[in-house]
Amino acid sequence: MVTAQQVMDAQVHLWSLKNESHPKTSQYWAEVTNGLVVINPEIIANQINALHDKLAEAKKEWKEILVVCEKKMYAQDLEELSKKLWFSFLNYKIPGGFLTNFDTFKKRIDNINEMASFLESEEFKSLTKKEQLVYKRKFLRANKVYKWVTKLTRRPDIVVVIDGTMLGNFLDETKRLQNLETIVLASTDFPRYRPEDEIVMTNVASHTSIDFVVKNLLS
Repeated sequence: MVTAQQVMDAQVHLWSLKNESHPKTSQYWAEVTNGLVVINPEIIANQINALHDKLAEAKKEWKEILVVCEKKMYAQDLEELSKKLWFSFLNYKIPGGFLTNFDTFKKRIDNINEMASFLESEEFKSLTKKEQLVYKRKFLRANKVYKWVTKLTRRPDIVVVIDGTMLGNFLDETKRLQNLETIVLASTDFPRYRPEDEIVMTNVASHTSIDFVVKNLLS
């Protein structure tokens, strides 16, 4: 159970200047100090706890969870966390239409898995060194984007979006799909309305803040 004090210790409640913040987020503000918006830590704690329970239930039901993040500062941490908590994620480049055209992307993912299996086969070992090198380069190019979604068996049931403002186009894509739940981590510059049970209002400019929220949501 996350507390408001833990939220403050991780500085999750601090974000941007008031003139950079969107009025739609004002319901989450505790105060404005020296022109800096302070998000209500009680609200953040409640959002994290509620969504943690939601994701925990989803895991019990074997739902597919996808985390989407294009922040380079958090790429390595997300990879390590994925290994521990077993979720899929995209953190290099989000392919347009990944959700709406998932059947097409699933074929690419299946092809990458087949290539990975071939690399371990006796048939691959029988190739010349040059042929092996060419094949490995082809595999690495294909695997660069899709490496961490190769275990997806179907289109995700729940998507966790880190920085809703940065990934606005991806959020537009999620709106075109039924039976897809979306959880958004967003700062006070977020210009869209999201239901209370789909958002964590947080400091997405801070590595410490993102790490605190993501770990507590998915653990």
